[in-house]
Amino acid sequence: MNIFGNEEEEPQTENTKVISNSLGIDLGTLNTVIAKPSGDKFDLYQIPSVVAVKKDDPSEVLAVGEEAKKMLGRTPEDILAVRPLKKGVIENVVQAQALLIKAMQIGINEGETVGRIVIGIPGDASEVEKNAAEEIGRKAGAQNILVISEGLAAAIGAGLPIAEPNGTMVVDIGAGSTDIVIISLGGINDIETVRCGGDDIDTKIVELVAEKYDVAIGIHDAEAAKIEVGMVHCSEQLENLSVEVIGKSLETNRPKKVVIDSMLVADAVEPYMQQIVDGLNVILERLSPELMMGVYNNAVAVGGSSRLRGIKNRIFDEIGIPIEISEDPMTVVAKGTAIVAAEPLALEPEVRLRAMK
Repeated sequence: MNIFGNEEEEPQTENTKVISNSLGIDLGTLNTVIAKPSGDKFDLYQIPSVVAVKKDDPSEVLAVGEEAKKMLGRTPEDILAVRPLKKGVIENVVQAQALLIKAMQIGINEGETVGRIVIGIPGDASEVEKNAAEEIGRKAGAQNILVISEGLAAAIGAGLPIAEPNGTMVVDIGAGSTDIVIISLGGINDIETVRCGGDDIDTKIVELVAEKYDVAIGIHDAEAAKIEVGMVHCSEQLENLSVEVIGKSLETNRPKKVVIDSMLVADAVEPYMQQIVDGLNVILERLSPELMMGVYNNAVAVGGSSRLRGIKNRIFDEIGIPIEISEDPMTVVAKGTAIVAAEPLALEPEVRLRAMK
């Protein structure tokens, strides 16, 4: 049985200009990443997961992606710049559809169509949420759609030995949520999703700067500071870097410079790092002894916030498992979905079992 449905693609002829393509799409809270298989490599694209709409009619989309992101916090009264996803969950179907259409337009050439797309979503998504993602794909014009766990997609994209029975662990720290996934025999053995991620860290940085300096800074400045000087508290002594940001004084309402250092970012990360550690402890408590060695030898962290300095040390400090940081943490989920899109039977049980031999 075709896992993408029963629709058959029309045969191609020399005079047919329409080409069927496959795309992998990581529909994220902060960014949407598109991966198109190209031989043994990928064409990669990224757009902010932001949509600009009319305030009195949120279904009327005015801009998508980079153009819409520039409007965040700067729009006139009759325009709203919004994120269609929150904590990895689709909040507005019409707006998410516009985002997906934009992603598909970026991923294909003029005159082509998308025959198959695979979308990565949080592992604890409900059937309603999965169905919403599939419906968005259909409305956006894709012929066949599959929705898979971001954690499984990340493992595939990272080239981890997921077909083996020994076990693999992926910690996907996204903008809206963190998936902790245990994989064996090519499928998900267990999953724990923590509804916190990079967005929460950015918001906490804004709060701490206001408390410490009495200055309000923009959420994008907080994110930029996190990327430039960010770290987490761990047993290793890390350099305390700093960056200067201009915000608005809450006393005078005038511009004021503040210095954000690595320690402030680490303090902002701490409550969410503890939630991630708690999630790791929960999933390890459920882990069978048969999978422990595999997880110990094959654990990887992906997602934007996995780049925070010291995070691999902190995880080892807390749970005693060495973890590697993916070389491409921002695109590995999209790559994994693209691999499945190009090889749709890769997730079928009989194919996974053959891969073990």
